[in-house]
Amino acid sequence: MVVAKRTGAVYGVEIANGRVRLMADTRKAQRGGDTGMRPHELLESALAACICMSIEMAAECAGVAMRACTVEVRLDRRDHETRFDVAAQFGAALSGVQADLVRTAMAASPVASTLGRPVRFNFELGAH
Repeated sequence: MVVAKRTGAVYGVEIANGRVRLMADTRKAQRGGDTGMRPHELLESALAACICMSIEMAAECAGVAMRACTVEVRLDRRDHETRFDVAAQFGAALSGVQADLVRTAMAASPVASTLGRPVRFNFELGAH
């Protein structure tokens, strides 16, 4: 479970999972700042990190040596759809087998799988 709390700074939010804390922020109408990533950057970060890990795990399971991998994610939000453009870069050219492994791992990453399904929200209000 993740908990987000206002920090007192305009639009500043502390996010924690019980072990790690990070900051989120945004800037709107000349308010807010740069104390952390914007919320959509956090979403992009989750996808990029999960895909990196999925590629590494798949390569390890297949006994395939992979060079350093960098994953870049861009989020394009439109009225009719949300699209993630994902690009993976490697330290050296991939063989056909490696490229197939990477494509499969990218598509099967848990965050990509979650984002690829319909999403529903259950919002609850309470006092503490």
